[in-house]
Amino acid sequence: MASTNHAASARVLDMLRTQFTFQISVDTDNLPQAYVVADAALAGGITLVEMGTPLLKTEGVKHVVPAFRQRYPDAIILADMKSMDGAGFEARSVYGGGGNIIDFLALAGVASAKNVAAARDEFRDRDPSMARLAFADILVPQQGPADVAVDTAQRMRDAGMDGVGLHLQLDARRADPSLHASSYLSDVARAVFEAVGESCSVQVVGGLTIAQAKALAKDGLRAFVISGNFGLAESHAGYGAPAAEQTRLVKDFIAQVSAA
Repeated sequence: MASTNHAASARVLDMLRTQFTFQISVDTDNLPQAYVVADAALAGGITLVEMGTPLLKTEGVKHVVPAFRQRYPDAIILADMKSMDGAGFEARSVYGGGGNIIDFLALAGVASAKNVAAARDEFRDRDPSMARLAFADILVPQQGPADVAVDTAQRMRDAGMDGVGLHLQLDARRADPSLHASSYLSDVARAVFEAVGESCSVQVVGGLTIAQAKALAKDGLRAFVISGNFGLAESHAGYGAPAAEQTRLVKDFIAQVSAA
């Protein structure tokens, strides 16, 4: 399990576990549009800014992470790396550029989780003032049903992860819209939260609607990721919407889920 003797990291982890927190997925393919999305989301009250996988891969980790740190010096920024191998090496690039959190794929296994945890701990030792966390992304349906996801979450926690994410894969939900419309993601998230929610953060992501997030909030979950649909139908304009509209949608998502 992750150590909590690093005060700055412990404060962020406690917030993620006990308070409502909201993360924006900045899944654009260029920095100018990424700034529009992140600026709008921060104006709407977002807690964590995620540098999305398309952005990191297209523009490059060594370019994007320092650029986000410079533009958002006080924000908690997360790199959604989706690493499947060499995750510790990639974690060092994220932390070295000023990122607070790396998110890699739990499919990579315990060895990768331990390497990420080791990199995190190196950077915690270097700077006691900056939060450094490590999350494992549990991809469903690849790691469903619920008993498989629960087992994966427990192994990731025991390997030192601070949090896990339950992530309904974009390709899967677009190939089968009924998967997204069903209770599948919510059911898996509830099972994982019941198993590990006392010891690590449990985030939910995958085109969540406001209604789905509200239902999960009523069951005690607190960490939610807002995707490009902003809690609406998948066909919504999303990142192409005017900045003011994005801010309004983020505010609405946060207000409705927090009041659940």
